[in-house]
Amino acid sequence: MNTGTLILSIFFIIICASPFILSTINSRKRKKNMLKNLTALANKNDATITKHEVGVDFIIGLDEPKNKVLFFKKTAEKTTEQCLDLSDYKACRILKFGKNLNAKSNVNAIETLKLDFTPKDKTVTESQFEFFNEDTNIQLSGELQLINTWQPLIQQRIAALN
Repeated sequence: MNTGTLILSIFFIIICASPFILSTINSRKRKKNMLKNLTALANKNDATITKHEVGVDFIIGLDEPKNKVLFFKKTAEKTTEQCLDLSDYKACRILKFGKNLNAKSNVNAIETLKLDFTPKDKTVTESQFEFFNEDTNIQLSGELQLINTWQPLIQQRIAALN
């Protein structure tokens, strides 16, 4: 009787824990794959990643000695690879687009979240890293915290170069 209860208990524990274990394994694989893609992008642009962070469907990295910022994003529709030399830009700012959810209160829902790079040369178009888009992601999953961490870091590096 005790061995039967023990076996049944272990079986239910395994059933309950397996989604969390599989989720962790998939998350690690995704992060490793994203870092591999960012490293390949860095190698193509003669850069070395010294700092990076992974989002839901993107990874951002920085080559501190060469002042390059790299961005890789993969969605079901497209893959985006960008490498920017920060010496070519004069500012980095956060673009946050949203809609008002309630007319009476000031509650807004974020639809798009981007890092916008303003070039020194006015003939060059602005570059943007899209951290979040409501059309591809259902909800924010740390993108706001990541963009609020990276924007001051990048802006500080741009200011030091000017």
